[in-house]
Amino acid sequence: MLGPREVEEVIRVLQQAVEVESRVPRYERLAQRLAEEIEQGRLPPGSVLPPEVELAQRLGVSRSTVNQALVTLARKGLVHRKRGVGTFVARTYEQPLGSLYSLLRTLTAQGHHVSSRLLGWRLTAEEDASPLLGGQRGLVFELTRLRLVDGEPLALETIYLPQACGERIPLDRALREPLYDLLREHCGVVVTHAEETLQPVALDRVAATLLEVPAGSPAFLVERVGYAGPERPVELRRSLIRGDRYRFRVRLEGPPADVPDAQARLP
Repeated sequence: MLGPREVEEVIRVLQQAVEVESRVPRYERLAQRLAEEIEQGRLPPGSVLPPEVELAQRLGVSRSTVNQALVTLARKGLVHRKRGVGTFVARTYEQPLGSLYSLLRTLTAQGHHVSSRLLGWRLTAEEDASPLLGGQRGLVFELTRLRLVDGEPLALETIYLPQACGERIPLDRALREPLYDLLREHCGVVVTHAEETLQPVALDRVAATLLEVPAGSPAFLVERVGYAGPERPVELRRSLIRGDRYRFRVRLEGPPADVPDAQARLP
């Protein structure tokens, strides 16, 4: 939470944005200045902004102007708003791509507390998982869990495993330990590589309720097939990750500098 000194500094910089002569609407100037404060770290994640009424009075603008500015920031994922509570600077988590990764390990290494809530498990036949993992009977083990970071829902995961393997996994440990560690320990399965696709989606009402965001909010649908060896699929996982909390980063390497005409082939 911002202390009195930090609140006064926020008011000061916003007053500068309001008072400057410009054809840009005031709400856009307010939104831009707040975005700069957030991106430069002067408003850290989790900070509670002053109430709309207070900001409007202190800045000499209408409450609707302040509201428009905050709505703009919320759409960009820079703040999130809780009815009756306030407006908070959003927390964003980053996942580097390029190697086999674990959400639990990545976020724990960044200093966050990761926990899980078991939503259900069953044996089932599933359109994509059964042909991939189900063997002759076509049944697969399905595990659904909600992943929370620092107590806040981040991802809704549905995991499919071969029946024999899934039934050996201790469910209590599946909520607090990396799945691949459990596969190695209880099934003798070592996941060597995976194929993963990322797709932007809008959350339906059920998923949005679990993730504590409005229905229709943006999310990443991440689908992974894990392999033990070249041609042996052992896992199908679908993760719905909140779009306002998560981002992926990938390093793109250019051609070696000593390759003739390398620069000429770049787009």
